[in-house]
Amino acid sequence: MNDELSGEKWGRKFPGSTNTRDLSGNFRLAVEDFLYAMKEAGIRAAINATYRPPQRSYLMHYAWKIARKQLDPQHIPKMAGVHIEWDHGEIDASVKAAKAMLIVLQINHLPIKPALRSQHNSGLAIDMDLLWSGTVEVKDASGNLVRIATLPRTGMNRQLIAVAATYGVKKYSGPGSDRPHWSNNGY
Repeated sequence: MNDELSGEKWGRKFPGSTNTRDLSGNFRLAVEDFLYAMKEAGIRAAINATYRPPQRSYLMHYAWKIARKQLDPQHIPKMAGVHIEWDHGEIDASVKAAKAMLIVLQINHLPIKPALRSQHNSGLAIDMDLLWSGTVEVKDASGNLVRIATLPRTGMNRQLIAVAATYGVKKYSGPGSDRPHWSNNGY
């Protein structure tokens, strides 16, 4: 099979999910319980990603690196089942195609390189934006009400992160910053 040049159309291939039903086993239950507790407390959650096929991670990872001129498109390893040609014959055309992919993949403003393999590939991660106003009281996994009056009123709030951990939903703790990312192990 002939490889097809990279570009915008590749951003629509291998779609991921935003549904908690696509998370794995106990992690799915933990996330759904945490989401319910936040909803009851008045915290709004917008889910951006749950399960992500490995092929999508591959596209995200290499498109991001090429778009930022961190990798020569001639040296991208092949992935079985993904018949993409990253090299357009000149670097500017390859970078332009990669940037077009980033927009469709909705990662054009992502400050850190997407992982080539992540907990999303196993249904063990969720990306979500959280927001509330004022003081909230959210139940932890033991049913204790935790009053959160501190800033920020986002998923980066330390008290909320501690509540989430009681459910087994851990905030990203790896290198760099991945604000919306939560998983079973913090990576």
